[in-house]
Amino acid sequence: MIGILSIDFDYFINASSQARDMYFPKGSDEIPENKLKSVWEERYLKYPELKKIGVIDDFHFLKKFLKELKIPKENFMKADSHKYIKSIIEKLPEKSQFKIVNIDFHHDYYHYYRGNDYYNCGNWLRRVLEERPDAKVKWIRREDSQIYCLDGIFPFEHTDDIKSVYNEKFDYIFLCKSPEWTPPHLNSKFEELCRTIEQDTILYSNMFSSVS
Repeated sequence: MIGILSIDFDYFINASSQARDMYFPKGSDEIPENKLKSVWEERYLKYPELKKIGVIDDFHFLKKFLKELKIPKENFMKADSHKYIKSIIEKLPEKSQFKIVNIDFHHDYYHYYRGNDYYNCGNWLRRVLEERPDAKVKWIRREDSQIYCLDGIFPFEHTDDIKSVYNEKFDYIFLCKSPEWTPPHLNSKFEELCRTIEQDTILYSNMFSSVS
């Protein structure tokens, strides 16, 4: 079984579902970058308290966990939108068995047809399972994450215990920022998480090369 650790940085933002609805922009991953920047600037002006939002303790837990993983650097991918996880899925042989463990504030099993992209940040998991129905899924969510979708309650394994990652095996890591739901002052925390993975994967790859 191939293991994919999928991480959306929005999971780590120390804001409740209600606060996100109030403070964060309404939009999708199709908002142009320059427009998104101005939208966030307007939000900061309207809600100065936004700048006080930090990250939850699970951020530090995951950093420690990632340092213990040994993932080849070619098996790590970072992106803005979660839809780009399809680049990893497409690498896997069609008949291969794989499991996605998704650390995310949202379940991403929505059924959005609007916009230009067949895959988007809200429906990528549904698309993966439509194309690869034998895939296994586990969603690591926040306590107040919305667990309902068009099918009722999210129909796959889910938990609010991030430490359950220790029960899994991973061959790939995907990390996205979701800038529509990540206040820009937390970009440095996203990059900090990226560096944790990148440093570990580079060290592992160098070690593997020396042994070879």
